[in-house]
Amino acid sequence: MLTDKVLTLTLGAIFLLMLACEGPAAETETAEAIPESRTRTLFDEPIFWDYAASSNMLQVELAKLAAEKGSTEKIRSIAREAAAFHEEALQRLTQLVGKQQRITLPDSLGGADKGLVQDMRLLEGEAFDLRYREFIISTHNAQLDRYEEALVKADDQQVRQWIMDLRKHLREEVNKLSELDSLGVAEEEA
Repeated sequence: MLTDKVLTLTLGAIFLLMLACEGPAAETETAEAIPESRTRTLFDEPIFWDYAASSNMLQVELAKLAAEKGSTEKIRSIAREAAAFHEEALQRLTQLVGKQQRITLPDSLGGADKGLVQDMRLLEGEAFDLRYREFIISTHNAQLDRYEEALVKADDQQVRQWIMDLRKHLREEVNKLSELDSLGVAEEEA
């Protein structure tokens, strides 16, 4: 049992170190490494915009749920910040693509996302917190990859800034939730 805790703590520390290595410096280097003369066509990809809107809507719903059901003030606080950020990101997204006739954003969650929110509503206490943290960390990491790809194709400076702001927030939230995981392991060992 002690070995499992030590192993978990070690893996958590390695994970945090990996995230730290991919921090703001890596983000700046990537954004600056993209040549401006390259043709980018993000507005030609309505699927990306649907994904961006859907993922932000889901983040808002789950964050509101976590702000209500989280068993610790730390989870509820992180969730309130996330809800506010993703609501604003969704508003900015709507403004960015508002003039694009080929892009239609969803106005509500899809079936799978609604099901996920319903499943999360059934959880209580630490089970809710654990599932919320795991889901946010895994989806944010996937979103970071998706937004990295989108940044290469973004030709509009406002879109590029929106993506970079979103990526910064996603990294910060992953770090906060990962710290909670590592702190929880350390508290259990004490």
